[in-house]
Amino acid sequence: MYLNNKQFASLTLPFVVSIAVYIYSAEIVSYANYLFPAQEKYSNVELNAKIDTYLQIEREIEKYKEIQQKIDLRREDARWVAQNLFYQKQQNVEVGSGKEPQKIEIKQFSYKLQAIFFDTKTAIINNLIVKEGSLIEDAAVTKIEKNRVQIKTKKGLKWLTIFH
Repeated sequence: MYLNNKQFASLTLPFVVSIAVYIYSAEIVSYANYLFPAQEKYSNVELNAKIDTYLQIEREIEKYKEIQQKIDLRREDARWVAQNLFYQKQQNVEVGSGKEPQKIEIKQFSYKLQAIFFDTKTAIINNLIVKEGSLIEDAAVTKIEKNRVQIKTKKGLKWLTIFH
C-alpha cells in the first residue's frame, strides 16, 4: 500500500500543526489578547489577592454577627435587670375582698444585704439596687460602708452585713 502526496499530507498535517501550536503558544495567546482586548487577563497573583480580600470580608461579616449577638444578649440582660431589680413592685399592705370588713395586715420586712459596691456607694438589698438615701420597703438607706450598710426603719437604725 502506497500513499500519494495528498494522502501523506492529510495524515501528517494534524501532527505538524499541533507541534507548531505547542511551540508558538505564547505568541498565539499574546496575539489573541491583542485581537480581543475586552477580555480581561488575570494572573494567579491578582486572583489570589481578590480571593484573600473576599475571605477577609467574610471574616469581618462573621465578627460583626458575633458582636451583634453579644449586643443582643447584653440588651436582654439589661432588660431583665431593669424589670426584675429596678422596678419590682412591693406590696406592703394586703386588703381583703368580699362583703367582710377589710382587714389590713402590715407586713414585717426582713432585709438581706447581698452585695456592696463601695466605690460607687451602692448595694443590693433584697434584690434591689440601692444608694444612700434610697427607700427600700419601709426603710431608708442611711450609710453604705465597705463591709456593712445602715438602714433606718420605724424601729430605729439597723446595720446589715453580708455575712451574718
